[in-house]
Amino acid sequence: MNIATDKPKRKRPSKGQRKHNRLVKQEARKAIIPGNDANTRKRPA
Repeated sequence: MNIATDKPKRKRPSKGQRKHNRLVKQEARKAIIPGNDANTRKRPA
């Protein structure tokens, strides 16, 4: 009777989300470089 407790197969995350995550990490890496103003990385409101 463990059929009901089995988890459904996880869907693959969308390609767009992966691209977004990569860009965020890339920007974070750029911000680490000394001499860079961190405020210029932020998006305007």
